[in-house]
Amino acid sequence: MRVRSLLILWLLVSISLFAQVETKIRNEIRAANDELIEIYGFQVRYNLTILTGQGHEQPAAIDDNGMYQIFLYTSNFRDGVARHELAHVYFFEYLRKKGSSPETIPLWYHELIAEGFQNLRSRSGRPPLRSGFFDFTVSIKNYPPEKDRSVFYGAVESFAGFLLSRFDYENLLHLVDEFSSSGDMNSSFKAIFGSSLDNLIIKWRVLFLLPYSPFLVGVVIFLYLLIGRRERYWRQFPLDPLNPESLKRGESGEIDQKS
Repeated sequence: MRVRSLLILWLLVSISLFAQVETKIRNEIRAANDELIEIYGFQVRYNLTILTGQGHEQPAAIDDNGMYQIFLYTSNFRDGVARHELAHVYFFEYLRKKGSSPETIPLWYHELIAEGFQNLRSRSGRPPLRSGFFDFTVSIKNYPPEKDRSVFYGAVESFAGFLLSRFDYENLLHLVDEFSSSGDMNSSFKAIFGSSLDNLIIKWRVLFLLPYSPFLVGVVIFLYLLIGRRERYWRQFPLDPLNPESLKRGESGEIDQKS
């Protein structure tokens, strides 16, 4: 009887938590939809499916012939995820209306569009240090391996924040029009942002690594002192070009052979 009561209590708590997260997701989607309508000037048709999940599922947005399917999971939901997925949906439709296929745009730029919109309202914590050195632009058709996935997203998110601190979100869409004509990201960035993609990435990396500079300087100083101490330690021993095991130095300073 007690076990049954505990199971009922657990079930009620689970249902309550699911309902709370579901409400949060729907509210976030609704607010994001209003913002995206204002940005794009049109509204998409989408169907939102909210599932419990096991904690390892990935949210997804799928184009089903103009009716977009969005799948989100309460078990691993965090603020901004619904915004992210809906941003993908609107970008797909934007490309459709332009007569372009999503495959013509590099995958990393799709994520830049979604991460940029997500972080207009909610920001994640500081990405891993490795994100500042990660070349996210090589992910043109495929995502990086699972072990590098969080670093990839951290780099894209940070670069998107760098751009949006200087330019409007709409500029990211204007760049797509430029890229459709030129087919080159560097020249497209130059036309829209006044600087090539390569140069902007260099500037972003400098700013990204700036907060870590005291730590990096400290590491360099520590290594310098460590190497200096080791060098002074070894200098106290005379450097003998001959084998010290087979030779010995006499009191007169002459080198004698061991018997």
